[in-house]
Amino acid sequence: MRRRLLVPLAALTALAAVAVLSRSAFAGTALRLWLVAVGAFGWLAVAGAAVGGWPPSGERRFGLPRGWRRRPRPERLRQLEELEHAVEFSLGTAFDLHFRLRPHLVRIAADRLAARGVRLEAQPDRARELLGPDLWELVRPDREAPENRAARGADLPGLRRVVDQLDAI
Repeated sequence: MRRRLLVPLAALTALAAVAVLSRSAFAGTALRLWLVAVGAFGWLAVAGAAVGGWPPSGERRFGLPRGWRRRPRPERLRQLEELEHAVEFSLGTAFDLHFRLRPHLVRIAADRLAARGVRLEAQPDRARELLGPDLWELVRPDREAPENRAARGADLPGLRRVVDQLDAI
């Protein structure tokens, strides 16, 4: 046992011995308290040995070693996540294609067309020429919401063509 445990244990033993040898009225209580203290110190000694002994002075006593946690994930752009979800959902239903992905595509197409001096709503014929058939079908201003909202959404090759058409502008 360590000296840290021996000194208090020796003091308690001396006090209990004095109470028992002097045959005081508290001798039974002193003996019981001494047994509890010996059990507590024994438990501390076993627990200390189980966790590798007492920590060296100056070191943190409690806690896990540094670097054990996972590194935080890099912060992602919220708009990029929204666009990714819109693409995922648009593969499912026509509703999601029209109401989730289409606004993103309209915004991007309008920006790309504006760089060429073309407005999507004001010059639909010129916009149709620049956008191509697949992209125009999705972003045309007069496109109505689908009647069957649960109908199949976009297919992945079709979305790839749309993205390629956006890149070509």
